[in-house]
Amino acid sequence: MLKIATVCMNCCYDKSANLAKYLKFIDEAADNGAELILLPEQSLQGYLRNLSAMDCGTDQSKNEFIYQYENAETVPDGPSVQAVMAKAHERGVYVAFGMTEKDSKDYCKLYNTAVLVGPDGFIGKYRKVHQPGDEVHVYYPGDEFPVFDTPIGRIGMLICYDAWFPESSRALTLGGAEIILKPTATCFTTQPHDYETDHAYYSYDLCERASALQNSVYFISANQTGVCGDCDYFGHSNIISPAGRILATTDNAEGIAYYEINDLKRDIFWGREQFSGLNYIKDRKPGAYSALVE
Repeated sequence: MLKIATVCMNCCYDKSANLAKYLKFIDEAADNGAELILLPEQSLQGYLRNLSAMDCGTDQSKNEFIYQYENAETVPDGPSVQAVMAKAHERGVYVAFGMTEKDSKDYCKLYNTAVLVGPDGFIGKYRKVHQPGDEVHVYYPGDEFPVFDTPIGRIGMLICYDAWFPESSRALTLGGAEIILKPTATCFTTQPHDYETDHAYYSYDLCERASALQNSVYFISANQTGVCGDCDYFGHSNIISPAGRILATTDNAEGIAYYEINDLKRDIFWGREQFSGLNYIKDRKPGAYSALVE
């Protein structure tokens, strides 16, 4: 069995305060028996502020870069990363979280990164490939979708906007992923806020469920909630089955959602071999997809 915890967190532009929340949530989840814990995108430093005012070369974008640069850390040697690693070791859990990474070989390069650590230390990292709007003024893009083989399963990671590109989840699945983790920072786009009509929420929910179903994987998201900068995040950190069903959610409240997987490999097998005789991986026709790589 594998108990998963996904965190919905209100973040701020104070790394030490966010780290303190991290450690509190990890302890709470571990106290409740969780073995795998997911925290949101950019929840260590806080996601880009004043998005509506940013443009390349403006004072606003320069100030944002300076803030992110001054608070960025190398992976895995940064002090906050080390603190999360120590907590994961102490509690015997696996933790994934989102942060601004400073390239250890070129300090001028920043990345929007998801980090995975476990009881035995650093496991790996993923650098966000697809960048929406203003992120291109601050972060360099990643260029691969690694999958990490762990004692609790084969884990791949996406970050937020990546999920809107079906190739992202498919690349992880073809790499052997059984669980896809998606730290995210997705906010309302409507005023007043309305879950029924908000395009960001509708597409968020749709892309997550479709990714799980089309790839027959467990898909776990962790979103920020509440106001941070110019964004009002809508929460809904979700745990989704290989059949595309939402098994647990935080709704929009800060807190943790849990789900216990009884048999991960059986569930993946069922999704790919037993579901109405359909196998979305085996039945692919790559020879017909040449347009996807043009």
